[in-house]
Amino acid sequence: MQGGVSVGTWLAGIPAGPVLGAVLSALDMDAVSDDFVVDVLQACGRQRAHVEGLYTAAVTTVVQRAAAVGSDQYASDEVRAALTLSRSRARTECDFAQILCLELPAVHAAMLAGLIDRDRAMVFTHHLAGLPEDLTAAVIARVLPVAPGLTTGQLRARILKLIITVEPDRAEDQYEQALADRMVVGYLDSAGTATITATGLPPDEAAAATERIAKLALAAKRAGHRGRIDQLRADIFLRLLDGRFHHLTRTQMIAALLAETSPPNPATPEPSEALTEVVGRVSGIEVRALLDTLAGLNNLPGELPGWGPILGSVARRAAGRQHSGQWRWVVTDTDGYLIAEGITRRRPTTNPPSYRAEGGIVELAIPATTLTQLTKDPPRAWAKVITDIATQYRRARERDPVGRLDAQPGRRHPANALRRYTQIRDRTCTAPGCRRSAVHSELDHTHDIQHGGPTTTTNLAPACTHDHALKHRGRWTVTQPTPGHFRWTSPLGRTYPTRAEPITEPDNGHDPPPF
Repeated sequence: MQGGVSVGTWLAGIPAGPVLGAVLSALDMDAVSDDFVVDVLQACGRQRAHVEGLYTAAVTTVVQRAAAVGSDQYASDEVRAALTLSRSRARTECDFAQILCLELPAVHAAMLAGLIDRDRAMVFTHHLAGLPEDLTAAVIARVLPVAPGLTTGQLRARILKLIITVEPDRAEDQYEQALADRMVVGYLDSAGTATITATGLPPDEAAAATERIAKLALAAKRAGHRGRIDQLRADIFLRLLDGRFHHLTRTQMIAALLAETSPPNPATPEPSEALTEVVGRVSGIEVRALLDTLAGLNNLPGELPGWGPILGSVARRAAGRQHSGQWRWVVTDTDGYLIAEGITRRRPTTNPPSYRAEGGIVELAIPATTLTQLTKDPPRAWAKVITDIATQYRRARERDPVGRLDAQPGRRHPANALRRYTQIRDRTCTAPGCRRSAVHSELDHTHDIQHGGPTTTTNLAPACTHDHALKHRGRWTVTQPTPGHFRWTSPLGRTYPTRAEPITEPDNGHDPPPF
C-alpha cells in the first residue's frame, strides 16, 4: 500500500499504452510479492493487447499502401516478405487486420485500450466479417461490453446465437462459404511426426467418416489387434488416404491391419505372404537425404520437401518405398551447394519394404569428399549405387555439365535435365519465405522469354503458382544476378535477396551436430 492505494489498484488505473509499457519494463518480477504478481500479469495482458492493436493497424496501413501502388490481390505479399511469414499466414494476418481496423473499429478500439486480446478480437472478425452494418452494430453493442469476462468459447457461442436468432439466412450463408473454403493441411509437429487436418467439411459427412474409422478400428481390435484404439483409428485414417486400402474390402482392411501394424508377438507365427501383400496403390512422394544416411552409416535427418526434417530411420523407410521412382544423385562442394547431379537406376540390395509406392523421387545427396571416401569402401548393399554415382560424377566433371544444359537457350520449355538441375539447385520456390518444393513449382524465366530471356541455368528458377503470378501480375520484379541468387523487389520498393539453403551441411572444419 502507498497513500492508501494498493499496487494492484495503481496498475489497473494506468491505461494501456506507453506509460504502462514503461512501468512494466522497469519492474523486477523477482521483487514482486505474491500479493501483486497476478495484478502485474493482468497489466501485461492489457499492454500486450494494446501492442497487438498497434500491430494490426500497421499491417492494415502497409496493405493499403501496397495495394495503391501494386495490386489488391498481392498486397499481403508485402507483409509476408517484411515479416518473413508463410503466404497463408500473411494472408490470414492481413485479412484479420483489415476486418478489425476497417469494418470493426469499435472492437479495434477495445483492443487498443487493452480490454480484449487478439484471440477475442479474432472471434469478432471471424463471425462478423461481411455482416450488414445494423446487425454488426447490434452484436457489438450486446457482446463487446462483456467480452473481457468471457472465454473465446463463450464469446463465440454468444455471437453465433445472436446471428442465428436475428438473421438465420446469414448463418446459412456463412456455412455455405465455409464449405466453399474447405481444405486439407498437413504439417510436422515438434516430435517429428505429422498432423493432417481438414476444415470446412459438412458435419454430417465428417461424422459418417469418423464413424466408419471408429467401426473399422473396433472390428480390428476385436479380431485381435494389440494396438490401442486411438492408434488403430490413426492407422486406418492414414491408410484410407494414402491408397493402401484402395479397393480393399472391409475384411481385407482388417487383415492388412493385423498383418502390418500389430505389435510383434513371439507366440504367434509370422503373417502369411498373402496377408502382407494386401495393399492398394500408394502415391509416391519426394524424399531427400544424405546418401550415407540412407546407407545406414549415420542417423542424420532427412527431409520431406514442403513438410520439413524427418528422422534418418524414417528417411530410409520412405526412400525404400520409392523403389520404382526417380533416384537423383547430388554431389556438393565444401559449402554444401551443387556441383553435379544426375539419375541412378541402381538400387540397394536391402530388405524390401512392406509396400512400394508408385513413382516418387529420392534425392541422394553427398559431399564430394564423402563420395571419395565411400567409393573406396562402400557398404555392401549400396556398392552398385555408390559406384554408379562415382562413375557418373567423374564423367560429368570431365565434360562441363552446365554447358551442356545451356546448349539450347532459344527453347521455350526446358529439357528434363535442365528442369531437374534447376529444381535441385534452388530446392524450393525462390520467393521470400516460400517453402513450396521446386518439384511442385513451375519453372519461371527470370528475364521473361517473350522479352528475350534465354532458357538456361542462369535465367530459370522455380516459382509456385502464386509467386509466378506475383511476378507477372502483382508488380513484383525479380532478378538473378548470378545463378541461384535472386532479388525480389516489392511494389513499395523493398528488396529481398533469396538463395536456397545448402543441400548438405557446409564443411567448415567444425564437428557435425550436436557440435
